[in-house]
Amino acid sequence: MNRILTCAGLAVVGAMAVQAQTIGEPSPSKLWSISAKLRGFYDDNYTTGPSHSVPGRPGKDESWGVNFSPSAALNLFREQTTLQLRYTYDLRWYEARVDNEVDHTHVADVTLLHDFTERYRLELKNRFAYASEPEIIEPGAKATFYRGNNSAYRNYASAGFYVDWSERFGSRIGYENRLYDYEDDGPGSRSALLDRMEHLASIDLRYHWQPVTTLLVGYQFGYSDQLSHDLLANPAYMLPGIRIPEASYRDQRSHYGFVGVDHQFTPTLLGQARVGFQYADYFHADDDYWAPYADASLSYEYTTGSRVFVGVQHLIGATDLAMLRTRGGATVASETTALYAAVSHRLLPRVQLFVRGSWQLSQYLGGPYDDETDHYWTADVNVTYTVNEYVALEAGYLYDRLDSDLNGRGYTRNRGYIGVKATY
Repeated sequence: MNRILTCAGLAVVGAMAVQAQTIGEPSPSKLWSISAKLRGFYDDNYTTGPSHSVPGRPGKDESWGVNFSPSAALNLFREQTTLQLRYTYDLRWYEARVDNEVDHTHVADVTLLHDFTERYRLELKNRFAYASEPEIIEPGAKATFYRGNNSAYRNYASAGFYVDWSERFGSRIGYENRLYDYEDDGPGSRSALLDRMEHLASIDLRYHWQPVTTLLVGYQFGYSDQLSHDLLANPAYMLPGIRIPEASYRDQRSHYGFVGVDHQFTPTLLGQARVGFQYADYFHADDDYWAPYADASLSYEYTTGSRVFVGVQHLIGATDLAMLRTRGGATVASETTALYAAVSHRLLPRVQLFVRGSWQLSQYLGGPYDDETDHYWTADVNVTYTVNEYVALEAGYLYDRLDSDLNGRGYTRNRGYIGVKATY
């Protein structure tokens, strides 16, 4: 049976994947491939600090630097099974830093697809990351917008089992696990605020209404377990007498109900949407919240070598805000709306333009920051000139901006780079 889009994933995944460049990235179709990038860059705020320093946050600092990033991939294709492995290492040296002048990033991906029969299919995926930058640790809707002094581990694993019971009806049973572990222990640390393991179990019933359209209804159960045993704030920075809860105060259970559609408008225009509700129960805090739930995207290849992608998400999730030094109570979460868009356009036979942007609105729930909001904007532009089938030249610019209702929280960041990349 013709499957159009198997499930609605994070919108940002599609926004990243729209840049289907072959040079500088491991090939997804060759048995094996290696690649590397070498860039010189300038970052006017590598600390993601405010223009003027505030207590508990580093000030704004700038630096030139060098970036080297090799990658390798292995793809095994069999009649019923596909196994894909990929590893990327990223080194960034900052000229202005006195201590800890080098950042090391590791990202490893494993994907296993197996068709037992035409009606039964299994998908297993895992992505491990070790990094300092928030766009790598928390892609998609972000719990924090700041680069930490220490790196963090994240592991995302998912399993999906698809069954077509008949020509018309099918279903999917799935499980996702996300682990976040920040290397910053102690009261009020990033570990206290953001270390967690998130579980998400899902089941849906699918109706293949037409060869190009699938309708579905489903349910998800989520559980977020805060892993730190530290306090959510440092007593040294709080007024006497204010009760400070432990990180487990923000443990959460969520129930999701949704309906959805996968539709292939044309061979090059694909759409998917999941909309419904989320009920989040913070049982230790004795708080609960209802919110809309949405995860939708649209992908269009409008000409050979050129594609556009748009996506939206809305959900309740974690946050790096908790307590105010002059008031009691703790913020437990944020209700977040995130919009993404990306375009990859072939300007000339040898010139590719890639533009990506996003906007995230976070409204905080509970505690001293209740109903306060953050607006986070990003933009990314890359131009690549292909020298030959193995080598390309590139230049790019990235912009980040955080506008917040809270004093001292907002910042801007500008990054530019120029370099060369190669693939074999």
